[in-house]
Amino acid sequence: MKKWLLFLTTITLILSLGTAATAKNAPNGLTQKQALQLALSAREHFWNTMSGGALKSNANCTSEPFEYQNLQYVFMCKDLGTKAKAVKYLTPAFTKQAIDKGLKDYHFTVKDGKLAVPVGDGDNLLNWKKAKMTLLSKKGSVQTYRFTVPTLDGSPSAKRNVTFVKENNVWKVNQFDAVI
Repeated sequence: MKKWLLFLTTITLILSLGTAATAKNAPNGLTQKQALQLALSAREHFWNTMSGGALKSNANCTSEPFEYQNLQYVFMCKDLGTKAKAVKYLTPAFTKQAIDKGLKDYHFTVKDGKLAVPVGDGDNLLNWKKAKMTLLSKKGSVQTYRFTVPTLDGSPSAKRNVTFVKENNVWKVNQFDAVI
């Protein structure tokens, strides 16, 4: 009887250690909850940047629009007033590639040493906090989710595919305007 008890205890210990090792070595995927939180953060970073900053206060945000290359621009607020500051602010939410492409695609420019953004129309009517999501693909350090985002005005929901990439061990959105 003692031999059986010792044998069963040994088998149980081996199985539990094997399971623990497997869980520890499994790749860290992005959960749906984490994906939604990151999407919400990226959305906030995107709109704060597109609106010119004002992360802490409007004290340093008065800027008259000016025309440059046939577009109306305003200077970024002091907190995002240089390209380096804007990139630093965007880095926790977006990959380097997404930031570089986004700043180019949205025609950010530097004038007189200050970063400027084209004048835009602001936010949209999507309620990202109530988004539902489905994992579309998962391959190593890249995961893509389809978000179904309800609208605030009762219009049909919008669908957005958002790709997350693990960059320097941190999950980030890989497209600047993926969550607008």
